[in-house]
Amino acid sequence: MIATLELSESHQEHRESVRQFCEAEVEPHVDEYELSGTFPTDVVERVAEAGFHGVQYGTEYDGLGLDYRSYAITIEELSRSWKLLAGTASVAGSLVGYPIHEFGEEWQREEWLGNICSGAWIPALSLTEPNAGSDAGSLETTATRDGDEYILDGEKVWTTNGSIADFLVVGARTDEGVCLIGIPDPADRDGLKFVRDIPCMEGDASIETEIQYDDVRVPVENVIGEPGKGLRYVLEGLDIGRIGTAAQGVGVAQGSFEDSVAFADEREQFGQPIREFQGISFKLADMAIEIEASRLLTLSAAAKRDCGERVTSEAAMAKTKATDVAMDVTTEAVQVHGSRGYSKDYPLERRMRVAKGMQIYEGTNEINRIVVANGLYN
Repeated sequence: MIATLELSESHQEHRESVRQFCEAEVEPHVDEYELSGTFPTDVVERVAEAGFHGVQYGTEYDGLGLDYRSYAITIEELSRSWKLLAGTASVAGSLVGYPIHEFGEEWQREEWLGNICSGAWIPALSLTEPNAGSDAGSLETTATRDGDEYILDGEKVWTTNGSIADFLVVGARTDEGVCLIGIPDPADRDGLKFVRDIPCMEGDASIETEIQYDDVRVPVENVIGEPGKGLRYVLEGLDIGRIGTAAQGVGVAQGSFEDSVAFADEREQFGQPIREFQGISFKLADMAIEIEASRLLTLSAAAKRDCGERVTSEAAMAKTKATDVAMDVTTEAVQVHGSRGYSKDYPLERRMRVAKGMQIYEGTNEINRIVVANGLYN
């Protein structure tokens, strides 16, 4: 087991490369976009151009041709600097990119996945509905066959980056079952309406869109894989997405921990740095322990996927542990910083807010615990 967790020199070099990129290209811009509440399109484009939207996909599709451990490392490092960018990269590489890569036609991989990996397109998965969240099998959006087209009708919510997306993958119910359908240039489609961007705890720079489909016509050839197997494709994509969300949790926790260590060294009370007080030093020790445990679970799931195996239970374990740890670590990091941690002058309050979101999306942690429990009997 230990051998699968060892990172090669190339993995370590990749981590350093992503971190240097983030420190130079991301961190100087975070406060600007967070304060203005503006989506960082130009920064997202630079992240994609660096290859981070297609880490595990081949260079023929403008990916980096690396493995899933490299994917996890990339998402962790992006989250350490700014979780918003990691979320966009994770959607591109998992929930949208995975079904296209694994089950799509070659022209879909070349055109759709190529544009996603290169950064020409910002993708989004339009799956969640008002009455179908954790229960993705209860989709009410329909796709009715009419000759060589499908007609889409329904409502979606919580579509990450939906209103700015260049490409949507929509989950809809057909006579054959659930299908995944690709929609390039969604803003130009008759009957497709971006109702609103939902205000949420992550902040105004984050985009979570409510979408209405009213007689939206899409060519039949835009179905990804076999008709009726879309739910299976979504669930496999979720395995990868949960590795990505676990990595987000590790990255957010790591950034919060590093800030806390630095602050505890600098902040003095009663004539000594606060890190010398056991109440603070034990908090830091517990953070370090839990972050490392989360990282190992995440890399273990990624390593198993690199061997070509399904990782449903492993990804659910990693996602649950890492995002719970992110919530705990950011809460304690705010406590270490005292009033400064509660202030928007420091990044801790933002990290604490995004940690709560990670416990909910990609399957709530309650749902992921059900996934783990069910896996015990298979």
